[in-house]
Amino acid sequence: MDLAIVFRADHTKNQTAEGRLVTSLCEDVYAIAGVQLRTIRERLTRRSEALVQAVGVIFKNLYEKQISARDRFCTDLETCCAASNDFVRMSEKCEEIVGEIQDECNLSPEATVTLEEQSAVLLGLYFSDGVHAAQKTHLYCFEPIEEAVAGEIFNEEWQEHLTNNELALTLVRTLDDFMEDLETFLDEVMVQKCVEAQVASSVNFYIRCLLTKSAEHNSSRNSYFSNNERAISRMKGDVAVIRDYFETIADESMPTLTRTIDKEFALLDTIIELLSIAAGVSRSDAHDFILVLQKRVRNASITRLVVGDLYHLMKPQDEHSLYELIDGMEAEMLAMTDEKALDTQDRNAVPGLRADEVMATHCANSERKRPAGPGNLDRAEAALRRMSVWGGGKASGE
Repeated sequence: MDLAIVFRADHTKNQTAEGRLVTSLCEDVYAIAGVQLRTIRERLTRRSEALVQAVGVIFKNLYEKQISARDRFCTDLETCCAASNDFVRMSEKCEEIVGEIQDECNLSPEATVTLEEQSAVLLGLYFSDGVHAAQKTHLYCFEPIEEAVAGEIFNEEWQEHLTNNELALTLVRTLDDFMEDLETFLDEVMVQKCVEAQVASSVNFYIRCLLTKSAEHNSSRNSYFSNNERAISRMKGDVAVIRDYFETIADESMPTLTRTIDKEFALLDTIIELLSIAAGVSRSDAHDFILVLQKRVRNASITRLVVGDLYHLMKPQDEHSLYELIDGMEAEMLAMTDEKALDTQDRNAVPGLRADEVMATHCANSERKRPAGPGNLDRAEAALRRMSVWGGGKASGE
């Protein structure tokens, strides 16, 4: 049996005594690799440079098969956890093999360096794939949240009667329910990576729900909300509930999570401040916060459309003048533009965790007729085509 067949096979899923989910993938892969390594070590002298080169060929083959097969192992929450643990165990197995070769073979310093460099590439791949699989669990954690919250948040009931931010509480309680499973199923090294993904996903979920309401809002004169000031207050309450949940986790067990919380929620704070400016609730300068948003999105066309959609929610009659303001900021915004920012071809990009991708996908799928002018829409279309999401397409993970 070769490695390609092993990677394509279905592997038995088990649970360790600690509750970690694993499959036989690690054992199956390294059973084949072990036979190959033993054969090489039996046939080549222990000082042979050819030994290290042959080991490098095996590591390269493992690398290539891992690259081509990773995604097939992550199809739901439990398989993501098992895959993450398997990749961590494969990393440990690789380190063990390298240690054995170094202990048992009289390698030259140059051969030792070569062996370590070869293994480092494979170890790096295993770690990044373990993180990817752990973070991909956010997609499955948010499925029930999508069902329970997305259709209800920002509606009249939310504005008038949900005074205790009940929908935000539903979100965090659902994540908390999943957390117990994740802490059991996942290697502890990966649990924080998983929570970091949930922070970004929570922020992106809230922004996406806001922008969806803008796309559904048909009036060019009236706010989507019956009371803008109350709506802003309710949003700030929602954000406080969600942020407090993650900050509590950081205080209790993950102090370095604070950096991720600050970064992701700064974006949501910027969005709400732009809504507040549009509603007349804040006296801040829209110019300043448009640039703050552009610094994060790094694409002037997407920033323009998103800010227009935020104004359309709160004060649609000011949308034309907003675009005039943004036209006057073109040089400043272009200075912050990165033409490669919307490239989503990075293999390690976890679906749904990039705010710019979420915003770009919204702009691509929205059927609202924006008074942005054909030239601006053309530029937005060109930016979005680089992501392959224009024309009603869906971003990865949707």
